[in-house]
Amino acid sequence: MSETAIHLPQTDATGLSENWLFKHCGEMHWDYLCAAMGVSGVNAKEMRDDAGNRLYPTFLAIKGRYATPLCKVQMDQHFQTTVKLNHFGRAFFHSTIAFTNEEARFDLEMLTTFVARNRDGLNDLHQSLPSANLVYNSTPLSSSPSLLKLSQKLRHAEITNYDFIGYHFSSAGNDLNLQISYEPSPYIDYNGAGLLYFAAYPTIADTLERQLVIRHELMEGTGDWAVRTSTVARVKGT
Repeated sequence: MSETAIHLPQTDATGLSENWLFKHCGEMHWDYLCAAMGVSGVNAKEMRDDAGNRLYPTFLAIKGRYATPLCKVQMDQHFQTTVKLNHFGRAFFHSTIAFTNEEARFDLEMLTTFVARNRDGLNDLHQSLPSANLVYNSTPLSSSPSLLKLSQKLRHAEITNYDFIGYHFSSAGNDLNLQISYEPSPYIDYNGAGLLYFAAYPTIADTLERQLVIRHELMEGTGDWAVRTSTVARVKGT
């Protein structure tokens, strides 16, 4: 368990920054993953496959459920982070992370696998496995995590409908015909490995949503969509 105080770097104009929350919980996931593998960090020389290729622990899916809207978090609050990490086979690490205090609770479920580059300097990636001589010091799962099953089915279009906290979503159609493009920024959307940073996904999604709401006048009343709404749940897959 670790404790964190909420100050300006942990917030945005709407309350607790979900981008920061993803980074914080993602770092905890990586720290526990490395400890379970017995390596010093994600850049450790041991973080390689049997062919000697450098491995990158990459997020496949994240599921967040926020019992308290992010906007309710105030500066100077203190939170505790607890992490439970398991592995499924040698390819996947799955964690459940709670970020809590007496007034608020944020639960995240995180799933990572390992990828390596096909060629140095390019983001042409393939899934790979850590060296066979690394022994995982974490509890194995006897069956595939539900988040992995959902991620695989959505990615391969085996399901097109999804119910999430009482809301129904469909990837089969776009009734409002809303489309918008986004060019990722190398300054805030990519990480040091040159990959699109998983923590940028909620910021990208919220930015585009706000632009669509403004462009198509989808919000009733006055004010800014960003401050009139607050995230209470999130599912992200790659």
